Amino acid sequence: MTSAIQRNIERILSWAGEKAPQTVANLNKPASEPDQDAIESEFGMPLPDGFADLWSSFDGDGLGTWLAIFGNGNQMLSCKELVGHYKLDQEVGKSLYDPAMHKVDFWKDRIADHVIFVKGAVKPLMLHPKWLPFTSMNGDVIRYFDFDPAPGGAVGQIIEVDPEGCSYQVLADSLHVFLAEYADQLESGTYSVAEDGFIESSVEPDPFEWGMPGWLRQASG
Repeated sequence: MTSAIQRNIERILSWAGEKAPQTVANLNKPASEPDQDAIESEFGMPLPDGFADLWSSFDGDGLGTWLAIFGNGNQMLSCKELVGHYKLDQEVGKSLYDPAMHKVDFWKDRIADHVIFVKGAVKPLMLHPKWLPFTSMNGDVIRYFDFDPAPGGAVGQIIEVDPEGCSYQVLADSLHVFLAEYADQLESGTYSVAEDGFIESSVEPDPFEWGMPGWLRQASG
């Protein structure tokens, strides 16, 4: 698994080095072991498989720019940014907690009324103590490692949450799958690059097409 993750990181960096050298030049230096250990200590759980391989390659995207190695402005967080983001998430989560919003019937009603949108086995929550932030798009769209998936999901899956758009989707079952699929998309031409090095996908998902996820259709309570 680790060698496969490293190979896919190399594929991504090779493509970006040729097509978007500004983005590669903007990457931070590799993260230190103490910085990675600080995440595990704050999160209270072992880090996902492949985490060390990725953050030891580069410690997230540099600040002060929209350039993002994972495209569409989804900037990978550095270890220190990740810890700060996670702490803030938990503070906000406690202040916004409402038991009614954690019930299956609430989720079903909101999806049926096109108030929230869910794709895959992810719980449509505001925040979760077992969601570890991965990337941030201007603080508006966050990708997480999800360690408490909905029924049928995979522990450690990559999810994307857009609080403003009220959308929740599973992007990949694991970091390994996420990196492999992204590398495939880059090499197949799904992404293009602007003159400034901004990597952008030609595919725009339509949440109104998602409907009711199977796991939630079968759930009750």
